[in-house]
Amino acid sequence: MNKRTYEQSIITNWISEINKPIFFCITVLITFGLLISLTINPGTSRYLNNNLFAFFNIQALYLAIGFLVFISISLIETKYIKLFSVILFTICFALLALTLLFGDEIKGSRRWISFGSFSLMPIELVKPVFCVVLALILNNQYQGTKISSHSLSALIYISVASILVLQPDISQFFLLSAIYFGSVLMSGFSIIILTVIVVFGILSFVMIYLLNFNVQNRINSFLFPNEYDVSQTEISLQAIKQGGIIGVGPGNGLLKNKIPEANSDYIFSVVAEEYGLIGCTLILLIFFIISYQGFKKIYGNNDHFIQICLFTLILYVCLQALIHIGVNIRLIPTTGITLPFISYGGSSVLGMSIAAGLILLFSKNRHIRE
Repeated sequence: MNKRTYEQSIITNWISEINKPIFFCITVLITFGLLISLTINPGTSRYLNNNLFAFFNIQALYLAIGFLVFISISLIETKYIKLFSVILFTICFALLALTLLFGDEIKGSRRWISFGSFSLMPIELVKPVFCVVLALILNNQYQGTKISSHSLSALIYISVASILVLQPDISQFFLLSAIYFGSVLMSGFSIIILTVIVVFGILSFVMIYLLNFNVQNRINSFLFPNEYDVSQTEISLQAIKQGGIIGVGPGNGLLKNKIPEANSDYIFSVVAEEYGLIGCTLILLIFFIISYQGFKKIYGNNDHFIQICLFTLILYVCLQALIHIGVNIRLIPTTGITLPFISYGGSSVLGMSIAAGLILLFSKNRHIRE
């Protein structure tokens, strides 16, 4: 077989095996993210220099790289993705730990680490490969080893979670905890382990609330809005109401002129104002299709490793989207969580691209045949 025939066979097999609804949904999200970035007002972002297309150019580059990562990961064999995930997790965990010493402090938190003019938020890359690492440890194949799989997974979780609490980044701590809980749930947990995790989670969040002023402020402002400045949330809700059914049209919204973080934390409200209920419903439908297609593959698969991976990856991606939307419609306190592929940010786009690529890889038809 010559090189050209071999390359053609790889592409042909990839096209025939991928989960096409998931591929289509991710592609639509990336395209929609590009469209939204074009209409963001330049004056709302510190990354822009009053150039209408500067934001679009930056985000377009992030999304283009993300799309290539998404496709590339879906082409890798499962046996190689395990090694890749372990290596990437180790590197990113080291970078995450270094943020405590050398991280850039923004709004009282050290979440970013700089490399010249480039900044990286390591936790965004940790989360997708964390799902795979947990699946490797909790996979039935490795049960009964000298070191308990649950003990080892708990040790890794606590190590990452402790760094997030020290940064502090409580929103990401919550997402990481959800991933860990989901992996344990899929691994075949005992009632004792489940009880310990739930009690530990409740005590942790109570202690964080009591000791972290920022968390107190966000929760208290959510519970008692009359006593705090909740102008951003109020403007967000007004924008959603203003959008109505069909929206005011791309680029015609006013929210992005009034909230500094409209391009990230409140991007769903921008979508609601400019594209109305139709645009919001489309986004929700996309994440529903991704979750439905992914969970359908879980039930049709006998590989425990792939089952855990798919469950935690879909939980991570869709829960992050729901948290972002929940903040924008004031169902939950402000978190700073981004909307996958639509909110601005290179680290977020890259992390989500890795997660999406893994979902596409593990949901291939060949895994069902196996």
